[in-house]
Parts: sequence; C-alpha cells; structure tokens
Amino acid sequence: MKVTLLGYIPIDGIPEPEKHCSATFLIEGISRTCSHQIVRHRLASFSQESQRYVSLEKGGWEAVVPPAVAANAEASRLMDQAWQDLQASYRSLRREGVRKEDARFLLPNAAETRLVMSMHYPALRHFFWLRLDKAAQWEIRQVAMEMLRLVYPLAPGVFQDIWDRYAGEAE
Repeated sequence: MKVTLLGYIPIDGIPEPEKHCSATFLIEGISRTCSHQIVRHRLASFSQESQRYVSLEKGGWEAVVPPAVAANAEASRLMDQAWQDLQASYRSLRREGVRKEDARFLLPNAAETRLVMSMHYPALRHFFWLRLDKAAQWEIRQVAMEMLRLVYPLAPGVFQDIWDRYAGEAE
C-alpha cells in the first residue's frame, strides 16, 4: 500500500483553514474491500481504477493479503489456490469471448486497486476519527494513518488533536 499527497490548498492567508482547505491523495495497492469502505465517505471526490481496463495479459492482478491470512500457512495456501483458480477462470471466460467487463465479476474483493481521493479538511477530520479508531478494519487504518502523516505537517493546527490521539499508535 502506498499513499501519495498529490496536492493541497495551502492555508497561508486563508481565514478558518479548517473549513476551506482540502487535500488530494493517490492511494495505491489497496484491496477493493478497502476502496469500497473509502468511497462510502460521500463528502469527497473519487477516481478509481476500473477493472474493465486492467488485464491479465498485462501481468495480472495482485491480491492484497490480510495479515491474519499471511501469518497462517494453510490459510495462505488456500487463498493462493483460490486466487490462481479465479485467474484461470477469468482467462477461460476471455477465451470464450466474454468481455472484460463481464469476466471481472469473478474477481474477489482482494483484487488490488488504486484511487485518487480529494477531500476538504472537515470531511478529512471526520474520516480520520472514524478510520483511525481501533474498531476500523486494519487496511483502512493503515491508509488513514499514511494520509494523516502526509497532511499533518501542512496543517498541524487543523489536525493536532487527531495527531495527538493516533500518531503514537502507528509506531
């Protein structure tokens, strides 16, 4: 997983920057499971990579493997086998003339994706409060922490309380 800050509105000279500024992030190497959680944050703008245009002929897809699966040899074997079977079935469907947009119905939520997300600071604060909490799923917590690490230095006054609460947990 990789998060890159693509742009932000600087706070210099803007009254109440916590109300008017925003940031844009490129989020790569996350699962469709994680992206589905992210796009439920309606006060943001998203552009997500389409599975229709990703092809096995270009090297295949990668699966995001949960740490609990990676730590268990039998669980890893089962997930790897399922992943290989799904990719083989996808190839078979394509050979049968099934279009990519229909063959992709086989792809699991573990399929890796990327997206661009722009969010203004009030919505970003809400995102952090929800997604940095220990009750949040592990992958979205990692994404949120990387986003906080990138945006906090740009607007510490806006995100200080969140930083104080969660930055130590990521160490």
